[in-house]
Amino acid sequence: MLTCLSCGQENPDGFRFCGFCAAPLTESRPRREERKVVTVLFADLVGFTARAERLDPEDVRALLAPYHERLRAELERFGGTVEKFIG
Repeated sequence: MLTCLSCGQENPDGFRFCGFCAAPLTESRPRREERKVVTVLFADLVGFTARAERLDPEDVRALLAPYHERLRAELERFGGTVEKFIG
């Protein structure tokens, strides 16, 4: 029996797709763990919250886009990887 990793239902051996949700069935393999050293950057733009409250979300995104692009470029230039921008 194979257990679907998507919906948790058991399926007969030989099934390639789950008979309940149609997700591909694969043998569950133990996850490979990896330890990494990470750096987290927190930055606050002075006065930005007050300004953002007066703008539409689309305008806030457009205002931040050049900043995020420049920041990403600088981080990647030094071998960094950006997981996400939040806030």
